[in-house]
Amino acid sequence: MERINSEERPDYVKIVNSQGLVYTHEDPAANPMLYRYWRENAYYSFTLDEIVALERAASAVFEMCVEAGEWLLSDEGRPYLRRFDIPVYAMKAVIDSWNEEDSEGNSFGSIYGRFDFRFGGFNHPDAAMRVPMLYEFNADTPTSLVESTIQWGWLENTGHGNDQFNALQERLIDAWRRNLQHIEAKLGYKPVVYFACTNADESHEDEMNTLLMLTTCQLAGYKTATIYTENLWIGEDGRYYDQAADRHLDVVFKLFPWEHMAHGDTSRDLFADMENSGYGNTPYQGGTIWIEPPYKMLWSTKAILPVLWKLFGTDPERSKYLIPAWFADEKSVNSGDLKKGYARKPILSREGADITLVLPNGNKVDGEHQGYGDEGFIVQELALPPKFYRQDEHIDVYTVLGVWMVDGEPAGMGIRESAGPITDNFANFVPHSVVDGPVTYELTPPSVPALATSSN
Repeated sequence: MERINSEERPDYVKIVNSQGLVYTHEDPAANPMLYRYWRENAYYSFTLDEIVALERAASAVFEMCVEAGEWLLSDEGRPYLRRFDIPVYAMKAVIDSWNEEDSEGNSFGSIYGRFDFRFGGFNHPDAAMRVPMLYEFNADTPTSLVESTIQWGWLENTGHGNDQFNALQERLIDAWRRNLQHIEAKLGYKPVVYFACTNADESHEDEMNTLLMLTTCQLAGYKTATIYTENLWIGEDGRYYDQAADRHLDVVFKLFPWEHMAHGDTSRDLFADMENSGYGNTPYQGGTIWIEPPYKMLWSTKAILPVLWKLFGTDPERSKYLIPAWFADEKSVNSGDLKKGYARKPILSREGADITLVLPNGNKVDGEHQGYGDEGFIVQELALPPKFYRQDEHIDVYTVLGVWMVDGEPAGMGIRESAGPITDNFANFVPHSVVDGPVTYELTPPSVPALATSSN
């Protein structure tokens, strides 16, 4: 794994804007969080063996998450499940959606998620950096999907490598087809699939990630529609509707976190409706089917991390992919390796908010304060990301690898780098490639669509 300096494509901002990455710009006076968010004056180069190692790590961690889900829903795991802040009225939907299988015994209902890994490559001087280790599982509403997908176009335009860890579009199409065929059989007809996100995001990141998912669903052969979560309407019959189209919402992909949906003003109505959605292989009676499914609440918060360590921390093979973690009230920060430094993370934190890193010298690094923490904290042994040198700014950056899981299998990767050790909403996205193996694409010149040129 190596960070390599490179030339930017002419008009590269217009190119990526035209491909859906509208939340990056070159104006330092505009939103500072989006200033040069996408950077292509450098890229990360991997060997094929390093990509295989990431795929193996992701598959192993996913298997551990499945086993952890089973354990959490068992009598032994239930005391830990209470720490996940899942309301009692939501538990039936969690359990039923977890237990649902197709006719061949395969689970369904989940399209995608993203593991964030610490990994510095096989040649990193620190041996601990040579094995991928899990930071967290973005299992419910992961973004950075647009940039992860369109970096293939960067590779085709530049020729900086032989391949890329990126089968996202084709794998998403296959995932929609498999999952929706099962849903279609349950409904007895082919549904219109709705795609929902909030209208409160001024950067339009949520919208563009949602529209990418919509596009792959269309390519899988399904009709789609869009709706803002603020416009979801509950009829007098307790069911969800698109009021403008006078249409029941049979299937909804929502880029909106379950922890918010489970604690809102209409949450009880939401989960009451789901009792009629056929989760758990019961007959469908008209309730809305949500993607991602309710069981993602078992994985989508940092509470899963101490559970994974409890279950697999002594496993001689699989524990190498895990950073030791505990619930904060179970582990003294003055004991064991935590004395050498640790990370304190709120269970529901996003984008590095309210995280505190305590370094070996006692100094602290704090994430942006956003008010998380009432739900509780976990602590992890300190495992800083690998550092690489950003030549144009003469600084070291900390790099985190996001491995995408599509329908339970590794399908691609996106890389973010930050000026500090906490990956926050000021992180930058940098493309990657694979240096060896067969060449898998044709080199094409970069171009900006006429429509995109005229609108900028």
